[in-house]
Amino acid sequence: MARGAEAEIYLVDFLGMKVVVKKRVSKPFRNPVFNKVFIEHRTRTEAKVLSELYLAGVSVPSLLLVDEEAGVIVMEYIEGARLSDSLGLLRESAVEAIGEAIGKYAALMHNMGIYHGDFTLANVLLVRSSESGNRVVIIDFGLAGYSTDIEEYAIDLHLMSRSVEALYPELAEVFTRAVFRAYREHSKVGGDSVIRKVSEIRTRGRYVDRELRKAVLRERYVE
Repeated sequence: MARGAEAEIYLVDFLGMKVVVKKRVSKPFRNPVFNKVFIEHRTRTEAKVLSELYLAGVSVPSLLLVDEEAGVIVMEYIEGARLSDSLGLLRESAVEAIGEAIGKYAALMHNMGIYHGDFTLANVLLVRSSESGNRVVIIDFGLAGYSTDIEEYAIDLHLMSRSVEALYPELAEVFTRAVFRAYREHSKVGGDSVIRKVSEIRTRGRYVDRELRKAVLRERYVE
């Protein structure tokens, strides 16, 4: 299906249903002991984050199986298009609604002390349905973690706003305003403080260079 810097992703048939299998890969330049510890830790963290968010009602794939030692996570397959490819096809009203949904889910996630770590349009799926309308699903929690530092939360919002500015500058104002509005409404960690921190981060050139190079302007997968 795809290969990333840290994992291989497969779409497979499992007990008659399509599932996504994510397998973390060893790096030859890493010490073997560290490799094992790193893979187990990141697999355990990602699985825990996915499970907790799903149970809390955040729109994420459901976790089906995890093998920490093998570095394998099996999760629900959700058919949809990445927002990085599809946001520009939508009307402004739909863009605003999607921004509000993302802001709400970001707030719920941060309320639980969880940050995504790679929160960009590429890691949000748009699922379209003639019956229920559009919904978004947040994916790829490979860099997620736990923290009470609001800067981690602000970096998530910063990456999301910068990714839409980079890919769809004509939609950036409407989208980001909707994200921030919903985030403030649902945040229990001081939404205004987090958003002020986003403004601080935007003034730091090292974040623009480092985080965008890592999460927005690089190719995430080699097909």
